[in-house]
Amino acid sequence: MDKFLVKISKSKKNTKTNAEKNVGLSEENLHSIEKKRSKIDIVPNTKDINQIQNAVSSDVVTSKSDQTTNTLLESDNFIQDPGEKSTNALILFSSGFGPYQPNNIIFPQHSGRKFRPEWYSSFPWIEYSPSSNSAFCFYCHAFPSNTSDPTFVSVGFKQWSKASYKSFPQHEKSFGYKEASAKLAGYKSSKKSGSIISKVNTHHQQIVADNRAYLKCILDSLLYCARQGIAVRGHREDEDSSNKGNFLELLTLRANDNDIIQRYFIEKEKTFRYVSGDYTNTFLEYLANIVIKNIIDNVIAAGIFSIIVDETQDLSRHEQVAIIIRYATKDLSPAEVFLGFYETETTDGETLSMLIKSTFVSHGLKIENIRGQCYNGAASMRGSYKGVQARIREENHLAIHYNAHILNLCLIDLAKQVSYVRNVFGTLNTLHNFIGASSKRHAIFEKMYSVLNVSTCDGPKTLKSLSDTRWSCRLDALKAVLLNFQTVVSTLEDISENDDVYGSDANALLKSINTFEFLFCIYFLKNIMLLTNVLSKYLQSSSIIYSNVQSMAKVTIQELCNMRCEESFNNTWNEVDILRKQYNVSSPILPRKQKIPAKLGGGLKEVENTIINKHYKINIYFAVLDNIINDMGERFEENNLYVLNCMQDILLNDMPNNNSFKEINKMYGFDEDNLKAETTILNRMYKTVHDQNNVQSKINFIASENYKAGFPTLTRLIQLFITVPTNSASCERSFSCLRRLKTYLRTTMGQSRLNSLGILQIERERSSLIDKDEVIDKFSAAAECRGRRLLLQ
Repeated sequence: MDKFLVKISKSKKNTKTNAEKNVGLSEENLHSIEKKRSKIDIVPNTKDINQIQNAVSSDVVTSKSDQTTNTLLESDNFIQDPGEKSTNALILFSSGFGPYQPNNIIFPQHSGRKFRPEWYSSFPWIEYSPSSNSAFCFYCHAFPSNTSDPTFVSVGFKQWSKASYKSFPQHEKSFGYKEASAKLAGYKSSKKSGSIISKVNTHHQQIVADNRAYLKCILDSLLYCARQGIAVRGHREDEDSSNKGNFLELLTLRANDNDIIQRYFIEKEKTFRYVSGDYTNTFLEYLANIVIKNIIDNVIAAGIFSIIVDETQDLSRHEQVAIIIRYATKDLSPAEVFLGFYETETTDGETLSMLIKSTFVSHGLKIENIRGQCYNGAASMRGSYKGVQARIREENHLAIHYNAHILNLCLIDLAKQVSYVRNVFGTLNTLHNFIGASSKRHAIFEKMYSVLNVSTCDGPKTLKSLSDTRWSCRLDALKAVLLNFQTVVSTLEDISENDDVYGSDANALLKSINTFEFLFCIYFLKNIMLLTNVLSKYLQSSSIIYSNVQSMAKVTIQELCNMRCEESFNNTWNEVDILRKQYNVSSPILPRKQKIPAKLGGGLKEVENTIINKHYKINIYFAVLDNIINDMGERFEENNLYVLNCMQDILLNDMPNNNSFKEINKMYGFDEDNLKAETTILNRMYKTVHDQNNVQSKINFIASENYKAGFPTLTRLIQLFITVPTNSASCERSFSCLRRLKTYLRTTMGQSRLNSLGILQIERERSSLIDKDEVIDKFSAAAECRGRRLLLQ
């Protein structure tokens, strides 16, 4: 057969027909066609079989007159003879040849008769075999079937006396000939315009492409709603509803300039539109799972990670646990990623620890790879015996715990332990609730603000509330009252005089704030919290590391210590006295003397101060500073973890302590000698290009210069150092997202949808890179999708 094809190529090298250029069948395909030719079903759609015969005859007859081709074939001893077993009519036809009809030969006689060349014109399908002196049907030979006459396919016709008036006309009327003619006509047509199978396949591909394009439009609309944190469904989504919700209304809007949405969603070209609640939940879950898979892949690639966990209550009164994972990226920068919201019935240490473990198992994360834990100040979280951190450390002693709410807890303790501060914050809270709870009273506040033409520059123009979880709210509340003090006083005076119901409450508040003591406290506390707010904002960053927190905490404590002096107090006293005169506040007075009952021994509770400013200095100014300095020192000392200090010593100092290397080697199994050598070389290289000496700068130096391969042990140490979390602000930010998602109107939202929406919104950058084809493939392969469906594959 190979020789057969080679000779075709040689003989027709310079005379290729259009059929040769367009057919493009390989030898393998031709063998397959020959093997299965009886099963070919390429039949044109026509009612008149005679029209097919005429069309075939008109096309094939041209090959009969191609004397040049036949001459070339004969000169090369080419076997086109239909009587030879090696001759394949279908291969010849697909290569541009027609029936073999030689003229320049001598036709031998058989029973006194011989083959007549005139039959070529009367019966174009005839081909003659010189080797067997017989005639064959080219059509039946190329496309044989069970109904084909063997005489014209394999045996050969020789009864020349019956040929023209009986046998040939009868063969043209046979079903086998008509079937072969139809197949041949269909085969020729398929080479020009494509086969029925290819047409069906092209049509199928177009349908699949349109269906997938429609689903991509649905996914885009869902992602838009999810990433913006807006509700997906509406109150009523039926056709009569004027507002079907953000998702359906967005599809309706997009249909104006999107033909696919117009056809599938508006005109309902297909039965299934995939916009019901079940399908949207499925799509959201697939989208969120792709984001989570990307996160888990990065965490597993990092090798080690830390966990940050916090819990809160949503509007449905369900306890929601937010889980954050912190790890080091390839460029040695910290990354904190959101793993999801998880509902729990109780918040004890055992339940929460089991929740964390089961979540890690479901995502393929290992407890032994945890290197740090960070929780809030609740006993169930940070408890030394039954807290979550203790239970995790039972399984992994390398998972060190870092308390998150250090500074915020210091400020809360300050408000509780010093009575003057407690009274001030209590008054601020009452004042905010009193004015803000009534639109009428708030309107009076706005009126006074405009009448007095108060200019607060960039400061707040309204009163601020207090919150134990919002770290900067206390400073905002103090600044709001201090900058709008005259407006607040005028508002309370107006309400006291004109409001019969709440006038007495306004008068009581007016007497509380219109004093030198209140003005002194809010001014003094504002100065303190301006210092602590710098550290507070830095502690909320997801990219900070342990060494920076410790150094900034030390500087903040030192600044507070510098405030504890006579000069600083006198400056504060003088500035408050100026404000007192500006706002026409009463002069400072000594508080009432507090006595101990006679039955308990009598006498004064504390030493009486006859000098007013001395009373403020000792009982308020120094007392507040001493309290916050001691509290911050103790709480930050609690997180002054020795092993982290050893890491900091190695990364920061030019000559680290030998004990630091030993402790690191003891706890984490680092090679002490390699670590020393790498640290020495790095410090020398670093000094040649940098003057400043801090941990972050050295980390950036190794990452930017791509020295990680040269310092493998030191790189592992840096990765471990930056993996340990220092705050749980990421969890608190996720709670802000939770409140945007599960609003008053969306309290019935299911946990699965809530979790998916939370992941897609919080991890916005990752959700914008989702491959929607992957989502569609998963949806198409899902076993739970039953019933009639769109073609997606």
